[in-house]
Amino acid sequence: MKVSQQCVESTRIENRPENTQSNLDVKAVEHTSKRPHFPFSIFARPSDSQQQGMQASSDKYALIEEATIYASKTAKKSIPNIDVRATPSAFSPTPAELATQIVTQICSQSAYCNDGIISIKGSLLQAAVAVNREEKEIVLVLNRNRKATGIKHILNGFSRSQPDYLYASNIAKTLVTLRDRNYSEYSITITGDQKESKLINYALKNCKQN
Repeated sequence: MKVSQQCVESTRIENRPENTQSNLDVKAVEHTSKRPHFPFSIFARPSDSQQQGMQASSDKYALIEEATIYASKTAKKSIPNIDVRATPSAFSPTPAELATQIVTQICSQSAYCNDGIISIKGSLLQAAVAVNREEKEIVLVLNRNRKATGIKHILNGFSRSQPDYLYASNIAKTLVTLRDRNYSEYSITITGDQKESKLINYALKNCKQN
């Protein structure tokens, strides 16, 4: 289902568990699909347990990106406790619900969403929402990979541009506002490939100033 932007207040589904606790954390995690390289130095080298923890975190967010942006069924099977795209769920929030509310509230004629993926007309930027119910975490994936848009970037002249930073920032800010207001028991993680570190950290910095 594709949803275009409309500047109206969306209706929140009131089907949430009772006795929730606030968790207003917002963080950024860059991932890589390749095994991270650690320098061969005895100085300040992470321990084996630290390396394993860093790799596990990177792997999880890489799988979330594969399952959301690239619709990988294999990746989705590896993260069964995380709702992605149009995953049916008995409880709010769902990825599609959050993405629709974000598009509604940023009030941009260029933004639209489909199955929990927010896209920007004329831009390679895509922002996917995933919900980890087990860890009470909402994940925002930022992606500008040409492969993710297929041939659409050629036909429509999609490109990476400076406005991507503004759009990513606005999307992150709106998600934080929605979380604070309606889903305060959830933390937020902004993630993406390490090559998008500037975009990810820009969105994090600006949404924390919200």
